Amino acid sequence: MIVAGVLSGTSLDGIDVAIVDVRPHGASYRLETLAFATVPFAPVLRERLLAAFPPAPLDALAFSALHADVGEAFGAAVVEVAAGRRLDLVCSHGITLAHDGAQARTLQIGDAFRIREAAKCSVAYDFRSADTAAGGQGAPLVPHVDALLLGAADEDRVALNLGGIANLTVLPAGAATGALVAFDSGPANLPIDTYVRLRSQGLHAFDRDGELARAGRVDEPLLATFLRDAYFVQPPPKSTGRERYGDPFVARHRAALDALAFPDAVATLTALSARSAAAAIAAFAPAGARVIVSGGGAHNPALLAGLAAALPGAGIGPSSAYGIDPDAKEALAFAVLGYELVRGRPAGRPSVTGARGARLLGALAPIDLEGLLMRLHEDLARAGAPA
Repeated sequence: MIVAGVLSGTSLDGIDVAIVDVRPHGASYRLETLAFATVPFAPVLRERLLAAFPPAPLDALAFSALHADVGEAFGAAVVEVAAGRRLDLVCSHGITLAHDGAQARTLQIGDAFRIREAAKCSVAYDFRSADTAAGGQGAPLVPHVDALLLGAADEDRVALNLGGIANLTVLPAGAATGALVAFDSGPANLPIDTYVRLRSQGLHAFDRDGELARAGRVDEPLLATFLRDAYFVQPPPKSTGRERYGDPFVARHRAALDALAFPDAVATLTALSARSAAAAIAAFAPAGARVIVSGGGAHNPALLAGLAAALPGAGIGPSSAYGIDPDAKEALAFAVLGYELVRGRPAGRPSVTGARGARLLGALAPIDLEGLLMRLHEDLARAGAPA
C-alpha cells in the first residue's frame, strides 16, 4: 500500500510528510520512501501554535479553530508531497499540544477529517490515546517500529532519535521484541532551538550545523545544574515534552544562559542533550552497542561529537546506513503504525509505556473501508505474511 506518514515534532520545524510504499515482510516490513519533505508552517499558524502550548490559556473556540487549521495545513502538506500519487492511507500523528505521561494524559491536534477531505483517502490518527486509556504514558510509540526495522540477531543496537526530545530504544542482539526498554531520555534540539530563537530575537530558529556550539565552550557548573533535573534519575517508563524542556526550561535558566557568550550558552545546552542521552544509553544498553541516530540532531556535529565523547567505544552513525532517512524516520514510523492499525496488530508496548497491556493504537477516519481492507489482504497474501 502507498501510505503517507505525517507529523510535526516538538521543534515545530514544519510538517514532515513521507510517502511510503509499505510492504509486509514476514512479521516485519520493507519500506520504499517515494517522497519526503518538510513543509513549512505559515508563519501566522506557527506563532499561534507556539502561543497555545501550556501554560498558555486557550479558550474552547480558539482551540477548535487551531485544531481545524492544523488539519487543513496537514491535508495540504500531504497533497503537496504526494504530487498526484494515489494514496491508500494517511497516518497523522498531528501535533502534541499537551502531554502528561505520568498522569496518562495526552492531546494531539489536527482534524483528521479535514486531512481526509484533502487527501481523499482513509486517515489513521490519535495514536497515543489507546495507550493512555490503559494507564500508559502514551509515549514513546516509535520503539515498536524500531524493533521491527532495526533489530539485529548478531549485534547490540540502540535506536536514538534526536528530535525536539531525545528518545531511545534498546535493541539487544536477538532479543525478543515483546519486552523492549525504550523511553524519552530528555531534551535534544528543543531547548537549543528555543534559546537560539530567543537570543537571536527570531533571526535564527536553530543552531545550523552546530556552528554556535562548536564555536563555544561548555560552562561545566551550569551544565551540572541542568543535569540535576529530577527527570534524569526517574526510572522508565517515562516520557517528556515541550512542557518540561521548551519555554519553561529556558525561562527558568534564562539569566544564567544570558550571562554567557552566545556560543558558550548554546554549547552548554548542546552538551546537556548529548550527555543526558549518553547517560541513559550507558545505563540501559549493553556496553559498546551501536547507536543508530535519526532526527534533526543527526545533522548537528557538535551534538554527535558530544555523544561520541560520552560513549567511548560505541559506534555512532546515522540511520541512513540502514536505509532510513534520518529526517523522515518519525514520519516513516507513523506510516508503519497506521498500517499496523488496519492490519489489526497491537503496537503498544507495555514494557515501554507502562500500560496494562498491548493495545491496538489509533483511530480511523475511513473512506471505502472495504476497499482499504481488500488491498491490505492482497498485500499480506502476496507477502505470505500473517494477518
